[in-house]
Amino acid sequence: MAGSPPLIRLYTLDARKFVVANVGPLGCIPYQKTINRVGENECVKLPNQLASQYNGRLRELLIQLNGDLAGAKFCLANVYDLVMDVITNYDSYGFETASMACCGNGGTYDGMVPCGPASSMCGDRKSHVFWDPYHPSEAANLVMAKYIVDGDSKYISPMNLRKLFSL
Repeated sequence: MAGSPPLIRLYTLDARKFVVANVGPLGCIPYQKTINRVGENECVKLPNQLASQYNGRLRELLIQLNGDLAGAKFCLANVYDLVMDVITNYDSYGFETASMACCGNGGTYDGMVPCGPASSMCGDRKSHVFWDPYHPSEAANLVMAKYIVDGDSKYISPMNLRKLFSL
C-alpha cells in the first residue's frame, strides 16, 4: 500500500467512517488581511479563489469515494462556508470582531507576528473570531463544532457527525 492516498490506506485497515474538512477562507485570516492591506470587512481574493477551487475538487473526490469504496461513508465538513458565515455575521454569533487577532502583533489586524510572550492580548478571548493571525479562536471553533456535529447539509454532508456516529 506504499504510495496510496492516506484515505485509501485507512480504508484497507477497515476504517469506514470519515470526516474530511475542506479549506477555509484563507484570504480572510488576519495575516492575509494585514500583509495585503485590505479593509476590515474585506478578504483577499486570490487565496479564497484557490481554496474554492481545491474545495470543489475535494467534494468531487469524496462523492467518488462514497461510490467506489463499499461500506465507507465520507462526510465533507464545509469549513469554508461555515467560517465565512461566522466572519460575515460575527456579531450575530456574539463576537466583537472578525478581523483582529486576539493574540498577535503588527499591522492593522495584529496579523504580522504570531502569538508569543511579547504579543498583545485582547481583553476577552471570547470576543474575537480569530485567536492569532492564522487560527480561529476557541469560541469560534465551538460555534463551528456545533454545526458539524448536529448541523444540516449546508455545513456537513451527506450527514452530520451525530448521524454518522449512529450508523
